[in-house]
Amino acid sequence: MQRRKFVIGMGALASGTAAVIGTGAFSSVEADRQVDVQVTEDANAYLGLDNSGEANDMYFDTSGDEYAVDFVDSSNGGNGVNPNADTVAEDVFTITNQGTQPVEVSLSGSGDLSAQLPGSLSAPSSDGITVALAEDDGDSDDTYELGVGKSVNVDFAINAGTSNLSGTLTIGAEA
Repeated sequence: MQRRKFVIGMGALASGTAAVIGTGAFSSVEADRQVDVQVTEDANAYLGLDNSGEANDMYFDTSGDEYAVDFVDSSNGGNGVNPNADTVAEDVFTITNQGTQPVEVSLSGSGDLSAQLPGSLSAPSSDGITVALAEDDGDSDDTYELGVGKSVNVDFAINAGTSNLSGTLTIGAEA
């Protein structure tokens, strides 16, 4: 009988101690930390953007603070794309992983521009611009795994009716 009282007493002591000490879980923490961010040109960033070195890189404008794709600039020998036609420009610019770990690169667009799955560029069915990474990494999603020091080109397809088109391209990278 004494043994049972002892075991019950030890169990009560252990559960009481756990209740007083707690489990170590918390609801929230707030801490101030220093963060340093340096801004550099597109070509020198962790995710570097640069000319592809291919024939269509003349549409990649590196003259400003932010690089742009320009199918309108008359210094390229023309003044836009043909009306009521599908125009494809492959290898317009290159994205290079200049960081220290592989990243999943993705494209998205707004305005008249939309993104397609990597390696699957086709002209839009109505007026618009589509963009895609030139290669597919085989995982059937909208990202491309870009290893450290590796590059992938970006392709454009334009379905131009008779109106001018514009949009914003967003390039994302997630480690």
